[in-house]
Amino acid sequence: MHRSVVFGIIFTGLTVAALGQGSGVQRSEFSLQVSGVFTAGTHNAPTTHVANHSAGLLAGYRFHINSWEAVEVEYGYTRNGQNYFTPGTAPGSPGINRGITANMQEAIANEVITTPRIGGFLQPFIVAGGGLVFFNPRGPSSIALTHQKRGAGNFGVGVDFHIMHIGARVEFQELLFKVPDFGNPLLTTDKWTHVAQPSVGLVLTF
Repeated sequence: MHRSVVFGIIFTGLTVAALGQGSGVQRSEFSLQVSGVFTAGTHNAPTTHVANHSAGLLAGYRFHINSWEAVEVEYGYTRNGQNYFTPGTAPGSPGINRGITANMQEAIANEVITTPRIGGFLQPFIVAGGGLVFFNPRGPSSIALTHQKRGAGNFGVGVDFHIMHIGARVEFQELLFKVPDFGNPLLTTDKWTHVAQPSVGLVLTF
C-alpha cells in the first residue's frame, strides 16, 4: 500500500507543478521528514493499551493556492508494538499481556494556513485535516488478527526555512484515531487515542 501512496503523491505533485509552470507560477513543495511517533496510552476496563514509541518517515506534497493558503497530502510510515494488558480475573491470578508488532501507515489531506515568507526565508504555518491510518500486523500471533484502518483527524504547527529551492521544515502534528483492535474483541478498548508526531526534514520548492 505504501508504495502506491508515495507514487501517487509524486505523480500528483509533478502534474500540478507542470500546470503551474505553464502559467509562470512555482507553488509546489515536496517534503521528506524523519518523525517521532509517541502514542498516548488508554484504558477501558479491563483492557489497557500502550504503543511503543518509534521513529518513522513522513513524505508530502504541498500546493500553495496563494500567499496565505495551501493544501497538502501526506504519507507516513512507522513500525511499532501495540500492547494490550488485561489483569487476572481472580485475586492473585496473572494478567494477560498481548504484544503485536504492526506496520502503521497514514494517508492524510490537510488545509494549510501559512504566512508570506518573512525576511524572504522564514515561513510559519498551521495545518488541519484528516484521513486514514492503516494497521498491518506482522509476524506470528496466538490470536486471530486482521489488517485494519481507522479514520483520523490531524492538526499541527510548523515552520519552513527556505534557501533558494531547498529548505528545512520543523513540524509538530497530532493524530487522533480510535485504538486499533485488529478485528479481535479480546483487544477492544473502544477508546480514542492521540499520537504526538514531531518531525524535521527537507523541503524542495519549485
